[in-house]
Amino acid sequence: MSQVSPALPRVLSALIGEKAVLFAISLNALALFVLALVAPDSVAARVAAAVDYACVVLFLAEAAIKIGLERRRYFASAWNRFDFAVVVLSLPVLLSPWIDLQAFAAVLLLRLGRLFRLFHLFHFIPNVDRMMTGVRRSLRASVGVLIALCILLFILALGAHFLFGQFAPEHFGDPFIAIYSVFRVFTVEGWYELPDAIAQSAGGAAWGVVARVYFMGAVLGGGIIGLSLANAIFVDEMTMDNNDDLTARVVELQREIAELKALLVESRPAATGTAPETVPIHASADSEVASANRGVGGA
Repeated sequence: MSQVSPALPRVLSALIGEKAVLFAISLNALALFVLALVAPDSVAARVAAAVDYACVVLFLAEAAIKIGLERRRYFASAWNRFDFAVVVLSLPVLLSPWIDLQAFAAVLLLRLGRLFRLFHLFHFIPNVDRMMTGVRRSLRASVGVLIALCILLFILALGAHFLFGQFAPEHFGDPFIAIYSVFRVFTVEGWYELPDAIAQSAGGAAWGVVARVYFMGAVLGGGIIGLSLANAIFVDEMTMDNNDDLTARVVELQREIAELKALLVESRPAATGTAPETVPIHASADSEVASANRGVGGA
């Protein structure tokens, strides 16, 4: 029976360790950047493609080793499921030495999945779990404002389409383009150019006034008030856990004060030498005995 080399676990640990994965992801990001920067037939492109190919093989080996070691526990982690999906999307790269993948648009789209592996770098950010918890809490708190903004965006976009679609079809010619244009207005990015273009195209001062008033209201309601409110709620929820330590200390202080009050209440009868609950009972019994004795003496 063959024995497993004691050095093998160390090799596997080094291969799937966080430092090795971080280095491989960073190297893969650099290779993708070079592939997008240089000419496809250059030497640098061939070197970057080889590095990209090696990184994909490494990521595939990492996933296989982790699945072999952890079995079902591997898929219990959200990060592992994400990594496995990205590895599957990266598999067409392994066919690149034999098949020209540039001829297959669907495969090219799958190759874009390699970029999602760069999101794994968030895993190495300090306190990332706490940050993600704050993001989820902020999104839940902001969902009402976001829904209200979407409704307002839809209403204003349709109104702009019906009012100004004939004057500025490139911005409000159909509802989809109108939604994008009004969204730009919400971001307060060049919003004043739209009413000026409408006024110039309409050729009348009245339409210019209507357009300017309309988009001033859109900027005020959706951009200044709406987005500011959503941002305020998001930031407030993100920073809420900063007071957790202070809240815990206040709760602990309240508990200690309650215990101190209880001790004072318990020690007060002992200090006065009285027993509030038993004295009335004994006094009542003594008075009854004295009454009985007087009755017997009188008889």
